[in-house]
Amino acid sequence: MNRIEMIKQALCDLTSTDVASPKQLQAIMQGMDLSLGGFEPYVEEPDCLPYGRTTLYQSKAVEAVLIHLPSGTETLIHDHGSSVGCSLLLEGRLMNRFFRLQDDGFPYLAGETDIPQESYYFAPEKQIHQLRNAGPSRAVAFHIYAPGA
Repeated sequence: MNRIEMIKQALCDLTSTDVASPKQLQAIMQGMDLSLGGFEPYVEEPDCLPYGRTTLYQSKAVEAVLIHLPSGTETLIHDHGSSVGCSLLLEGRLMNRFFRLQDDGFPYLAGETDIPQESYYFAPEKQIHQLRNAGPSRAVAFHIYAPGA
Protein backbone atom coordinates (compact mmCIF):
# COMPACT_ATOMS: atom_id res chain seq x y z
CA MET A 1 0.00 0.00 0.00
CA ASN A 2 1.43 3.41 -0.92
CA ARG A 3 1.46 6.39 1.45
CA ILE A 4 -1.59 8.10 -0.03
CA GLU A 5 -3.68 4.93 0.31
CA MET A 6 -2.43 4.43 3.89
CA ILE A 7 -3.37 8.00 4.83
CA LYS A 8 -6.79 7.73 3.19
CA GLN A 9 -7.49 4.46 4.99
CA ALA A 10 -6.48 5.94 8.36
CA LEU A 11 -8.51 9.14 7.91
CA CYS A 12 -11.54 8.20 5.80
CA ASP A 13 -13.68 7.25 8.82
CA LEU A 14 -13.49 10.75 10.29
CA THR A 15 -16.61 12.74 9.50
CA SER A 16 -17.22 16.47 9.57
CA THR A 17 -19.28 15.99 12.75
CA ASP A 18 -16.34 14.39 14.58
CA VAL A 19 -14.63 16.79 16.96
CA ALA A 20 -10.97 15.82 16.92
CA SER A 21 -8.37 17.02 19.38
CA PRO A 22 -4.65 17.30 18.63
CA LYS A 23 -4.06 14.25 20.87
CA GLN A 24 -6.65 12.21 18.92
CA LEU A 25 -4.90 13.17 15.69
CA GLN A 26 -1.59 12.09 17.25
CA ALA A 27 -3.08 8.68 18.11
CA ILE A 28 -4.17 8.26 14.48
CA MET A 29 -0.69 9.25 13.29
CA GLN A 30 0.97 6.79 15.66
CA GLY A 31 -0.95 4.00 13.91
CA MET A 32 0.60 4.92 10.54
CA ASP A 33 3.99 4.13 9.02
CA LEU A 34 5.38 7.66 8.87
CA SER A 35 9.01 7.01 7.94
CA LEU A 36 10.34 9.68 5.58
CA GLY A 37 11.38 7.24 2.84
CA GLY A 38 7.83 6.61 1.69
CA PHE A 39 7.11 10.34 1.55
CA GLU A 40 10.17 11.32 -0.48
CA PRO A 41 8.29 11.36 -3.84
CA TYR A 42 5.79 13.84 -2.35
CA VAL A 43 8.31 16.38 -0.99
CA GLU A 44 7.76 19.55 -3.05
CA GLU A 45 10.23 22.36 -3.49
CA PRO A 46 9.03 25.89 -2.64
CA ASP A 47 7.17 27.74 -5.38
CA CYS A 48 4.90 30.67 -4.44
CA LEU A 49 5.57 30.25 -0.72
CA PRO A 50 8.96 30.03 1.04
CA TYR A 51 8.24 26.34 1.69
CA GLY A 52 6.89 23.37 -0.21
CA ARG A 53 3.38 22.15 0.65
CA THR A 54 1.83 18.93 -0.64
CA THR A 55 -1.79 18.04 0.12
CA LEU A 56 -1.81 14.27 0.57
CA TYR A 57 -5.48 13.82 1.55
CA GLN A 58 -8.37 16.22 2.04
CA SER A 59 -12.01 15.97 3.06
CA LYS A 60 -14.39 18.24 4.95
CA ALA A 61 -13.37 16.47 8.14
CA VAL A 62 -9.60 16.31 7.83
CA GLU A 63 -6.59 17.40 5.78
CA ALA A 64 -3.14 15.74 5.63
CA VAL A 65 -0.21 17.73 4.24
CA LEU A 66 3.54 17.39 3.87
CA ILE A 67 5.58 20.55 4.53
CA HIS A 68 9.16 21.04 3.31
CA LEU A 69 11.13 23.96 4.74
CA PRO A 70 14.59 24.29 3.19
CA SER A 71 17.44 25.48 5.40
CA GLY A 72 17.11 29.16 6.33
CA THR A 73 13.39 29.46 5.56
CA GLU A 74 10.26 30.05 7.61
CA THR A 75 6.54 30.00 7.11
CA LEU A 76 4.50 33.16 7.20
CA ILE A 77 2.99 34.03 10.58
CA HIS A 78 -0.41 32.32 10.46
CA ASP A 79 -3.14 30.47 12.30
CA HIS A 80 -5.32 27.55 11.31
CA GLY A 81 -8.62 29.20 12.17
CA SER A 82 -11.03 26.79 13.83
CA SER A 83 -8.94 23.75 12.87
CA VAL A 84 -6.67 21.87 15.28
CA GLY A 85 -3.57 20.03 14.19
CA CYS A 86 -0.92 17.49 15.01
CA SER A 87 2.41 17.28 13.20
CA LEU A 88 5.39 14.96 13.18
CA LEU A 89 8.80 16.27 12.19
CA LEU A 90 10.17 13.55 9.92
CA GLU A 91 13.52 15.17 9.13
CA GLY A 92 15.52 18.14 10.38
CA ARG A 93 14.88 20.51 13.25
CA LEU A 94 12.38 23.37 13.54
CA MET A 95 11.57 26.24 15.83
CA ASN A 96 7.85 26.78 16.48
CA ARG A 97 7.43 30.49 17.22
CA PHE A 98 4.22 31.59 18.99
CA PHE A 99 2.61 35.00 18.57
CA ARG A 100 -0.11 37.04 20.23
CA LEU A 101 -1.90 40.04 18.81
CA GLN A 102 -1.22 43.51 20.17
CA ASP A 103 -4.09 45.94 20.69
CA ASP A 104 -3.42 47.36 17.22
CA GLY A 105 -3.79 43.88 15.68
CA PHE A 106 -0.12 43.31 14.87
CA PRO A 107 1.53 40.10 16.10
CA TYR A 108 4.35 40.03 18.62
CA LEU A 109 6.57 37.09 19.52
CA ALA A 110 5.33 35.50 22.74
CA GLY A 111 7.58 32.43 22.87
CA GLU A 112 9.17 29.62 20.91
CA THR A 113 9.80 25.91 21.20
CA ASP A 114 12.53 23.79 19.64
CA ILE A 115 11.22 20.77 17.72
CA PRO A 116 13.77 17.98 17.25
CA GLN A 117 13.49 15.34 14.54
CA GLU A 118 10.86 12.62 15.16
CA SER A 119 8.93 14.84 17.59
CA TYR A 120 5.21 15.55 17.56
CA TYR A 121 3.93 19.09 17.96
CA PHE A 122 0.42 20.50 18.16
CA ALA A 123 -1.61 23.37 16.75
CA PRO A 124 -4.55 24.18 19.03
CA GLU A 125 -7.48 26.13 17.64
CA LYS A 126 -6.62 29.77 16.80
CA GLN A 127 -2.93 29.40 17.70
CA ILE A 128 -0.85 32.02 15.85
CA HIS A 129 2.56 30.67 14.96
CA GLN A 130 5.44 30.44 12.52
CA LEU A 131 7.72 27.49 11.76
CA ARG A 132 11.38 28.40 11.23
CA ASN A 133 14.18 26.21 9.93
CA ALA A 134 17.43 27.82 11.05
CA GLY A 135 19.34 24.55 10.70
CA PRO A 136 21.87 23.54 8.05
CA SER A 137 19.58 21.05 6.28
CA ARG A 138 15.98 20.78 5.16
CA ALA A 139 13.06 20.03 7.47
CA VAL A 140 10.13 17.84 6.40
CA ALA A 141 6.98 17.45 8.50
CA PHE A 142 3.70 15.54 8.18
CA HIS A 143 0.62 17.46 9.38
CA ILE A 144 -3.02 16.52 9.98
CA TYR A 145 -5.66 19.23 10.54
CA ALA A 146 -9.30 18.80 11.56
CA PRO A 147 -11.59 19.98 10.25
CA GLY A 148 -10.08 20.10 6.78
CA ALA A 149 -9.50 23.40 5.01
